[in-house]
Amino acid sequence: MLNKLFVLFAIVSFPVLAQTLEDPTRPSQFTASTQKAVSGAKLVLQVEAIMRVGEQRRAVINGKVVTEGQSIQGATVKAIHPNSVDIVHNLNGEWVEKTLWVAKSGNVKSNAAENY
Repeated sequence: MLNKLFVLFAIVSFPVLAQTLEDPTRPSQFTASTQKAVSGAKLVLQVEAIMRVGEQRRAVINGKVVTEGQSIQGATVKAIHPNSVDIVHNLNGEWVEKTLWVAKSGNVKSNAAENY
């Protein structure tokens, strides 16, 4: 009888214990206010590559492939040119337009099929 009560107590109390566990991968200094500070930080976008697939241009910005009209980190891609990308983003309630240039990494090719 005592064993049954112990098992019943363990089953009932397990969800309560699970709710009090903390995420072991969360940084120790993480709080909701630091998350808000990070989201309000300066927009940092880097164009890594621009490619053309048929008539559509695509850009790789911060490792993500985007096309015209898509958003990345709160900025919207307005236009993709052969060597740059025009974006618009909201900066303190005002829409700002920026031109991002392809990073000069030395690996930019005009024809991706070359040397393969």
